[in-house]
Amino acid sequence: MTAVCEAAAKDNTKCRVDMALIQKSLPVLLKYLNSDTEQQLHALQELKALIVTLDHPPNLLGIFFDCMYDGDVISEDAFYKFGTSKDQAEQLGKGVALKSVTAFFTWLREAEQESEEN
Repeated sequence: MTAVCEAAAKDNTKCRVDMALIQKSLPVLLKYLNSDTEQQLHALQELKALIVTLDHPPNLLGIFFDCMYDGDVISEDAFYKFGTSKDQAEQLGKGVALKSVTAFFTWLREAEQESEEN
């Protein structure tokens, strides 16, 4: 996950992402994460660590979250576990990271509520 997303982040300061590279990498990520929520959670934690290393470029984590959700690489359960995890080892930079993906989590909750209503 880290290698793919780091390679796809063309210009961290302008949040440009090579979407073609991510699209080509989705089958590999799917194979490694294999619908395993714990593996997916770990992948999200690694994404957060990458964003911390890059000094929190605006919206970059949101772009990656959107790509991983749209590509069915990361499940809703894994995103929710990431958002609510209290693991002390993963707290560095998590507050800033979560704030940067507030819109993603809002959208995810609203989509879930809509599907429950239908």
